[in-house]
Amino acid sequence: MSQLIPSTTPFRTFEDDHLAAVQAVAVFADRRRMITGSDDKTLRIWDLETGVVLKKMEGHSCEVWALAVSRDGQMIASGDAGGEIIVWHGETGESLAKLIKAHSEGIYSVDFSPDGTVLATGSYDGMTKFWCTKTWQMQGDPIDCGHVKCVRYSPSGELLAIATTLNIQIYNPGTRERVASFKGHTEFNRSLAWTPDGTRLLSGGNNKDPTIREWDSSTWQQVGHPWEGHTSYINAIAIDPTGTLVASASYDNHVRLWRLSDRQNVAIFQHSSRPQIVTFSVDGRHILSGGNDDKISEWGVYAKILAITTARDACITGDLPTAEELLTQEIYTDPNDHTLYAHRSFVVARQHNWEHALEDAIKSISIRPSLTGYISKGIALCGKGLVREARVAFDVASMFTSKDPGNNHFLLLIKAIALFNAAQHEEGMVLVNELAAACPDADILGCRVVETYLRVQLGIDAFNGARHDEASDHFTAAVNSTACSSKFIHLLYEELTMLFGWDLENLLLTTHQERCQAFLSAGKSDEALEAHKYMMDAIDESAKASCLEWSNEFKERCTALAAQDDRILGAEIPGQDQSGYDTEPNFFHGVHQFSQNTRPRPQQRHRRLKRLRIALTRSPRSDPPPVPPTTTPPITTSNALKTRLRNIFARPPHHATPPVVDVPFAQGKERNAAAGAPGKDPNIISDEEYEYLNTNTQQDPNTQPQQQVVAVHVDPGEHGGGKSCICC
Repeated sequence: MSQLIPSTTPFRTFEDDHLAAVQAVAVFADRRRMITGSDDKTLRIWDLETGVVLKKMEGHSCEVWALAVSRDGQMIASGDAGGEIIVWHGETGESLAKLIKAHSEGIYSVDFSPDGTVLATGSYDGMTKFWCTKTWQMQGDPIDCGHVKCVRYSPSGELLAIATTLNIQIYNPGTRERVASFKGHTEFNRSLAWTPDGTRLLSGGNNKDPTIREWDSSTWQQVGHPWEGHTSYINAIAIDPTGTLVASASYDNHVRLWRLSDRQNVAIFQHSSRPQIVTFSVDGRHILSGGNDDKISEWGVYAKILAITTARDACITGDLPTAEELLTQEIYTDPNDHTLYAHRSFVVARQHNWEHALEDAIKSISIRPSLTGYISKGIALCGKGLVREARVAFDVASMFTSKDPGNNHFLLLIKAIALFNAAQHEEGMVLVNELAAACPDADILGCRVVETYLRVQLGIDAFNGARHDEASDHFTAAVNSTACSSKFIHLLYEELTMLFGWDLENLLLTTHQERCQAFLSAGKSDEALEAHKYMMDAIDESAKASCLEWSNEFKERCTALAAQDDRILGAEIPGQDQSGYDTEPNFFHGVHQFSQNTRPRPQQRHRRLKRLRIALTRSPRSDPPPVPPTTTPPITTSNALKTRLRNIFARPPHHATPPVVDVPFAQGKERNAAAGAPGKDPNIISDEEYEYLNTNTQQDPNTQPQQQVVAVHVDPGEHGGGKSCICC
């Protein structure tokens, strides 16, 4: 997702001395000097402070392709296209030994062991050889490993990595035992670099696989995805002394700067022709690269990139004041850098300081019009509500995308988000969807990520407006999106976090939680719990652990809501279907088990609701009036009925209830009697008895009751004649 504008202006150059391509570079530990090797068959020692040549070293009869400096700076070794090695004194530049015919073909790589006692050389003749730095005699047997492109000692010296045209091989240099061998890149493995702690080895491939790959030195398995960005041979890789940044030089004319922690490309430096080599200064504040343009370019922006990188990290973690302060300090150091103003505009825009953001954007453009500058202006104008002017800024920004489809795609996504944030919701969503439909070869996943996040924002707005059904629809659409298919989304689209403060790392979990809450707030406890179950199936174990407390509380609230619905709307108690037959008792619908299959039909719920209202009125009142006796034995109701109802609702969800045979009532009584079923409970009023009470309310007031009977309130029914039936 990162769309970086290549820097074409180095801080300074070391030129006008080599007469052909610079093929090798190294810096001395004293931080003051640099040495270069060239196709002009010479080497040069340079003063890094003044940029002047301190020593010109001649002696090779062929192009110098490789060189190395010992850690103590006392020895320099150089190898050429004819297979010869010359060793030089690190201080004087004079040769220390006679020319060594080391290989039958060109030497592509040389490296000193960390203790400086051995020099390893790798050649296209298929051999890696070892040379004692005291006698300059070959030490032990060579390693026959195939055409060698690069040899590198590990920081401890315990391992030697060799990149060949076929594979990458790892050896114990003392015993010559091969520790590991793996394919690496397609066809050619061109470059290698160890991290300072020795836990990782980086490798670069050829034009068929122009990626950087990261290898775990404990297992020799690849770590993460390949680092993509280059489009041709990766000739050299270097890691800064702190192990924080990686630089790579490629035939695509670019030197790229990467952040090792997350493999993100943070800067691009453009050469006028193919760069062959790259390295860091000892203090890590400069990048030195060179190649077919016959010179070394010093990119004096490392301190600036470090500040931007730190500010970027601060933006991602939400520490915006720190990010603003870092960029302000850099602007004070270099007030003519247009990128710094644009970056600070992004930061203050995150703080909704739109006036300041617009001022910085305009300042950036006034120094140098650029894609970054016009993007920052468009975002600031949207923040101020000046949508028409913002559209113009984004249109002008398209002139600086170099007609690159990736840049254009990125710009349109940013425009869609900015317009959406300016309350142009429909326009923003349409732009994202049209972009995905019109550009099937572009970053469709990026479109889906943006669409999903905007959907979530619409859902949050609807939820805050108490439009809970609308909110649940938006959240459901977001959940059903494929945008959250990878746990690395937040790394792939880190720019969205930097520019807009989006939390992409927790997007999946947040969307699921918001959806659950929307259903619950809409009073849909069953849908809420179904959404919760779906969420728990979709997220990983770490996400489940992080939301455990929320999950438990949410389930309790759903259960409480379901219980409240039972009290208000009527519990699920036995009823009868439309034919008058008894339906299966279902005293408790467990909220976790509720589904379309177990949900009662509307007719059943209506009758059950009415039955519950009637049943609850059977509880005794204070000083009930006597009811005249009838020819039918009087019936007594007491608190036992209410207690029985409470016991029914208190049954656990797993309580087994016996099936009710689907036969007419009279036939059912006969079967029950034949089966030895228990007799009638005197505390329960049957349908026949209740009908009797309902139709014989006019009694002789002078007749004394044989038993005290509780008055029963009759709720008007739907059967006509003003009568009520308990089957309702």
